[in-house]
Amino acid sequence: MDNGAQYSESLARLRTRTIEQCLEAQRRTGRRLVFALDTALSLQGIELPRYRRGGLLADTLHAVIESNGVRTILQGICFVLWSGPQTHMPIHHGRLRCTDSVTTWAMHANRLEDEELVVLGDSMMRRDGHMKKATLEEFRIYVDSLSDLSNYSGSDRLRAVRGVSKMRRALRLMRENTDSSQETRSRIVLLRYGLPCPEVNYAIRLKGYSHVFFADMAYPDLKIIIEYDGRHHASRWLADSKRREALEDEGWLYIQVTAENLRDEDSQRELAERMGTAQANISRFESGNYNPSLSFLQKMAESVAQRVSLRLGEPVRLCGRMTIAQIADGRRKGNRL
Repeated sequence: MDNGAQYSESLARLRTRTIEQCLEAQRRTGRRLVFALDTALSLQGIELPRYRRGGLLADTLHAVIESNGVRTILQGICFVLWSGPQTHMPIHHGRLRCTDSVTTWAMHANRLEDEELVVLGDSMMRRDGHMKKATLEEFRIYVDSLSDLSNYSGSDRLRAVRGVSKMRRALRLMRENTDSSQETRSRIVLLRYGLPCPEVNYAIRLKGYSHVFFADMAYPDLKIIIEYDGRHHASRWLADSKRREALEDEGWLYIQVTAENLRDEDSQRELAERMGTAQANISRFESGNYNPSLSFLQKMAESVAQRVSLRLGEPVRLCGRMTIAQIADGRRKGNRL
């Protein structure tokens, strides 16, 4: 079983356990519960985000209510208020209900850091059709609906729910068809240091291969690809030496990102510097851990100098680490490859 399959299996096990817990809770009350937040994510088989300190309580189920007037006490259940528009979906042959993925994402806006809200949104729009729960347009339509107070429960609403501006910022950075949350975090690292947003899951046709390969991220004009290599990564084709050599022979530069690169700010800046100077393969060659083909060595010398230096007219210089708000609002000071 590959790593991607193992990760899908772990989500399936969490989903099964959560269904059992929700069924037990539903049997203890006469009211129909609508599960929300991380409970809804688990019921839908969506990866849980990284909550900031003091986040949701572990081993606690969450259910949504539209007003405090219907709040009740039920052991093991935390009721959360959400007066904004809601769409509910059936789970487990209709025996359970939960908020759909887009509503669940919006309810997380004030519970997650900006970056993790982007990560959560991406996780709901996976390239794998079985894991794709929504489209970017559906997120946009929902966020727009939050500005119309007639869409809220009750008639005395004076303002929209908190977090709409934060949702709009996240929308500008979210991308469809990614394969893992670490890919999203890697992409955000590049953006934080002023590099432009790479294309995600970029299709590459190589000579001698009948099928299309997908790179996690790419700067096609510079022929640079970035791949996240982790335990849960479903796409491991770049590990194949023959395919990697075919990429190199066609002039592609390859940069590998691991969990170590995302560990802290110093590691993230080092990654951005590697990306900005396109030196990852040079470093691996100098360390003795990589034996590139002769054609790659020739192309590397030409492409690094020409694609980066000649295109920009100067070496790539990174800006200071930016916030998600600065990136989303277009206040970047960095490079445009």
